[in-house]
Amino acid sequence: MGKVYLKTRYDNGMKMEIPHSYNMANAMYGFREMGADIIPYHALGDIYDEVKREDIVLDYIDQCNQIFNKFGVFPHIPDYPDVLEPFLGRKIWEDTINSISGDEKKWSAGYFVKPLRNKAFTGKIISSVADLMGCGNHSENYEVLVSEPLDVCAEWRCFITYDEMIDVRPYGMLTDKERKSYLFQYDPDVLQAMMRAFITWKERPNACSMDICVTKEGRTLLIEMNDAYALASYGLANISYAKLISARWSQLLGVKDEYHF
Repeated sequence: MGKVYLKTRYDNGMKMEIPHSYNMANAMYGFREMGADIIPYHALGDIYDEVKREDIVLDYIDQCNQIFNKFGVFPHIPDYPDVLEPFLGRKIWEDTINSISGDEKKWSAGYFVKPLRNKAFTGKIISSVADLMGCGNHSENYEVLVSEPLDVCAEWRCFITYDEMIDVRPYGMLTDKERKSYLFQYDPDVLQAMMRAFITWKERPNACSMDICVTKEGRTLLIEMNDAYALASYGLANISYAKLISARWSQLLGVKDEYHF
């Protein structure tokens, strides 16, 4: 069985080493309960040469990608798989951030814009020049996905591992309290239809999330898909979170998933 490498930091207040983030702590507890050999480290360079294909590294997205790239792996799943297009409920197209920032009709239209390059900037609604701040500069002409805006009342992250939806967790409630998302609920029939469509996707990942929302009109729609190696836990049980991470790491690196039990 491979090792699990955990990024840690020294906490001056408690005077002890702790996981570098809340999500890493959750994954650590899950792997620990399953008997994993957990190796703490501070900087990726300290362990880079030691990491083998069967190992898992609990770190941030860029650092995980460095490990994948070391083995010639470049993770990617589409935000909107073709099989799930019927659940989008809006038009989506490609553009560049410079094209949007240079055209008043585009940057004032209230479109939702997100980068094609993973996490280049946080997707947001662009309705004024001020909204373009943080979306790169003129020399960083990011390719972006543009979509018609949705009047979202509540959002959830559906965690999927080996074709099973293992949990559905709400998000956005703490950052947007006025929305009162707890008053809304998704349509379970639509969610089941999404899953039936998902398992027809030949290139589907062993683990990922399907983010959904309910709109003001009461429609349950797909927001986007996300890769499991780059997911926050949003309250998912620790063991389930660790197994989700392991399922995707093993698939990407072409090794047996030792935690698939």
